[in-house]
Amino acid sequence: MKRILAVGLGGMIGSLLRASIYMAVAEGLGLWLVNIAGSFLIGLAAVRLTRKSAELRLLISTGLLGSFTTFSAFSADWFHQLESSIWWGLVFAMTMTVACIAAAGAGLWTGRKGVPS
Repeated sequence: MKRILAVGLGGMIGSLLRASIYMAVAEGLGLWLVNIAGSFLIGLAAVRLTRKSAELRLLISTGLLGSFTTFSAFSADWFHQLESSIWWGLVFAMTMTVACIAAAGAGLWTGRKGVPS
């Protein structure tokens, strides 16, 4: 039960943070910010939280960061881009995907710096 509550609490916080960023920045930029920043933080958390409790890992990784990032909004935006131009839609999807994977890799690399093996 504690694990479910940890995911729920993290999910509530993450979705509120995402909504706050969406409201604070120019339309369209929020999706990029949350997905790239969230990917970096998930990479970082994957390294830094390995020795922490399951509840803390679930709260941060699954709950907070899982609800902060948004694949569903990315998918909806991608289809919107495809409607205007198939080429722009493909560029949008490829750049978002590459940027998020690179950010996750940077988070892993950053998390490993200074951590004894």
